[in-house]
Amino acid sequence: MVAGTIGAIASVPGQTAGVSVFTDDLISTTGLTRLQLAIAYLVGTGMSGLFLGAGGRAIDRHGSRVVAFAATLGLSATLVALSAIRPLSTPIGLVVMSVGFGCLRFSGQGLLTLASRTMVAQWFDRRRGLVTAASSSVVGFAIAACPALFLMLIDINGFRTAWRIMALTLVVVVGSIIITFYRVSPEAAGIKIDGQNRTAIADGPEPGASTAEQTLPILGTEHDATRAQALRDVRFWALTIPVAALSSTATAVTFHIVDLGAELGLTDSEIVRIFVPIAFVSVPVTLLTGWMTDRVTPLVIAAAMSLTQLVMYPTIGFLDTWWGAIAAVITWGAAQGCFSSLTSAAIPKVFGRRHLGAISGIQMSAMVIGSAIGPAFFALVQSVTGDYRAALWLSTVVPAVALVLSIAGLRHDRQVTA
Repeated sequence: MVAGTIGAIASVPGQTAGVSVFTDDLISTTGLTRLQLAIAYLVGTGMSGLFLGAGGRAIDRHGSRVVAFAATLGLSATLVALSAIRPLSTPIGLVVMSVGFGCLRFSGQGLLTLASRTMVAQWFDRRRGLVTAASSSVVGFAIAACPALFLMLIDINGFRTAWRIMALTLVVVVGSIIITFYRVSPEAAGIKIDGQNRTAIADGPEPGASTAEQTLPILGTEHDATRAQALRDVRFWALTIPVAALSSTATAVTFHIVDLGAELGLTDSEIVRIFVPIAFVSVPVTLLTGWMTDRVTPLVIAAAMSLTQLVMYPTIGFLDTWWGAIAAVITWGAAQGCFSSLTSAAIPKVFGRRHLGAISGIQMSAMVIGSAIGPAFFALVQSVTGDYRAALWLSTVVPAVALVLSIAGLRHDRQVTA
């Protein structure tokens, strides 16, 4: 759990919070405008999401340790390459930064996070929800603190040196932790998973497995769903659409937060204050939903997350009122608190562990693509209607669909049980 948490924290240079610190330096260095850089960021994020399904399958084939180490090397190499950026013409700059952001997002936010979460989820069964919730809470606080640390690194000798220091730290420190402490599963380490009386290590590799797969034991049971089976299951979409919706809309609101505040008559300092109380609400909810995931079907949490988003999105448009601010903070924090359980513990509980990487990779892909689409969608609606409230109301369609799917999934479970 500790090793996987460190690995997830190490993905911060590829997260929006980590990239945003370097935005002004990239604008002044490349010669691109803020809008052009934002377009490159959205294109790169969308591109990275398309490849995460393959990344999830690689985790199943080669193990989380191999994939996490490869992602760390890729993230480090990308940081070094970006640290050498120079003034560019607009067309070349858009291409270079789109590719750079794509590599940054794929290796950091995508693959390293996915491999680390998958490893932690593979190691626990009976207490998986609580463990992943605790890990996600620590990661959340670390992501919030890292921008200040990155600014300190920039102050040493500019953004180029900061990225190179981060790249060196990733290879030497994080890479060493991954090689030393990451293990595919309890079975691969020759021990039993918590809550079970047997280990699958004696089963050996599956017949016809590739050379790479020969080194990995069979995980889970023969009843575990494949990726194709999960994609045909309404429960997968009930678990995935709420987190993809929050990734899209929360990223969009964060991306346009200053402009949204100006539209509501709030100053920059007033509008950004919303994020502090959201964090205080989300952490206890994260721990609560993690505890609940070990005891009830995750579809209940998916339904709750959808309901909170149906309230959250419209009330964000009323942050200039006391009641709107309170409602938005509580529901945003609650939705964020449900996010961890649905992205870490829900998939293995519903679909098993055998193809966890491949199934989780599709969920992660949907989240990343959603985070790329959201800001562009909000900008488009705002340009047509003249305000962001219309975009917020239109965004409620997605969690409404997710709520219907959650109810359908709950009915499916009851029928199977009966």
